[in-house]
Amino acid sequence: MTERRRTRKPSSRADRQRLIERLDEFHRFIQECAECQSEAPAHWQFCANCGARLSTQCPGCGQPLPPTGARFCPHCGVEIPRAEG
Repeated sequence: MTERRRTRKPSSRADRQRLIERLDEFHRFIQECAECQSEAPAHWQFCANCGARLSTQCPGCGQPLPPTGARFCPHCGVEIPRAEG
């Protein structure tokens, strides 16, 4: 006999909260590219699959990055890597 594995919905508010916490924890380590939906480590700034910018914060100071194409962070001056392509 084969046993069917059933996916169960969270049955209580506490179950839903635990699920949300686990998803938040997962997303601290993995991010998804908005362009091609590939998974990438959270510290990557560009998608290895399509080259799209993943990072929205400067790796040097944590401030928001300027629009795509800027070479340096306007807040701390760290060089922003360019996507090859």
